[in-house]
Amino acid sequence: MMLRSLWRSPVYSFSYYTNLDLSCPYPSFQARDLTTTHTMHYITKPPCDPKIMTFGAFHTDHLLEIDWSEKMGWSRPQIVPFKSFSIHPFSACLHYAIECFEGAKAYRGPNNSIRTFRLNCNMYRMKQSAKRLSLPDFDGTELERCIEQLLKVDRDWIPDRPGFSCYIRPTLMATEEALGVRASSRAKLFVALCPVGPYFPSGLKPVRVFCNTSTIRSAPGGVGGFKVAGNYAPTVLPLKEVQKIGFHQNLWMLPDGLVQEMGVCNLFFFWKNKEGEKELVTPILDGTILPGILRDSILEITRGMGKFKVTEKKLYIQEVLEAIEAGRMIEMFGSGTAVSIQPIEAIGFNDKIYEVQYDPKLNAGELSHELFDILTNIQTGGGEHKWVRQI
Repeated sequence: MMLRSLWRSPVYSFSYYTNLDLSCPYPSFQARDLTTTHTMHYITKPPCDPKIMTFGAFHTDHLLEIDWSEKMGWSRPQIVPFKSFSIHPFSACLHYAIECFEGAKAYRGPNNSIRTFRLNCNMYRMKQSAKRLSLPDFDGTELERCIEQLLKVDRDWIPDRPGFSCYIRPTLMATEEALGVRASSRAKLFVALCPVGPYFPSGLKPVRVFCNTSTIRSAPGGVGGFKVAGNYAPTVLPLKEVQKIGFHQNLWMLPDGLVQEMGVCNLFFFWKNKEGEKELVTPILDGTILPGILRDSILEITRGMGKFKVTEKKLYIQEVLEAIEAGRMIEMFGSGTAVSIQPIEAIGFNDKIYEVQYDPKLNAGELSHELFDILTNIQTGGGEHKWVRQI
């Protein structure tokens, strides 16, 4: 019973990021020890064309790397020319998916400034993922400072056009050179950057999602609430299958119809509830859903609006379909770092299509469009904001 309760997933009905403890109880690497080796062979930068600068297609000139071993602890952080890694064929990350990662963005602000958006939250979430995989802990503030230095070194790679940004990919992987399922005695932490264009080059674009009743993304007691590598590979085949029948993404749920996520996005439903109140609903963080940083931001922004009820709760697909059929669903959308806001135009369930309202002029609902503008202004505007650090 003690072991079962040890890994019971907490349920959050408040911000997952309220009390950010980024400290480490063990000796961690320090940003003051960071060394930089500049490349001698600079890469030709791609043009700021959304058709060319697609997600993950290009990398910058340098990366950050820090090694760890059980015997020696953390090495000194280094910024080095971008390179491939030499990795032993028995490395644990290759066989047992002992790897976690993060996704954040930096933006070009006024006066050539660099702006990061809630990067401290990414550090917190990565620490939780590392702990779940028995990977080494680290001081999140020190990693954030090291990433800021990497952004300074490769600042010319951060696009200065609206809608463009620099994607930040921290990764921590087990590198012990031996087979066997156990905590790794060696690990590598690295951070790579890539310039990216807008996810939708012509503006927001609604998608069609299919309610997957044969495959689940995560189960209670599993690792759906952590950003670990093993969560993603099993979703590739179901995605290919729904794309063959005209849908863009899966809407993930449990066998009893409990709604979870859409693709790799958190979900939001804006409706009139049965009491006639306007209400924004999102599935509660029950351990099966990734605690999205944009999700958290949207909840705080909309609660601050004071215009309608904002609720985190267990939500079943039957409730969603009933609201659509009754004309109570105002709009639906997803949220995530890569896509920002993703409007939804239709849900497929079994053999039926349920059309969802949206404004064709905006290619989104009014609320999702407003949230997209608010978030974009916070991320790239000139004003100060508690979620933004200017470098």
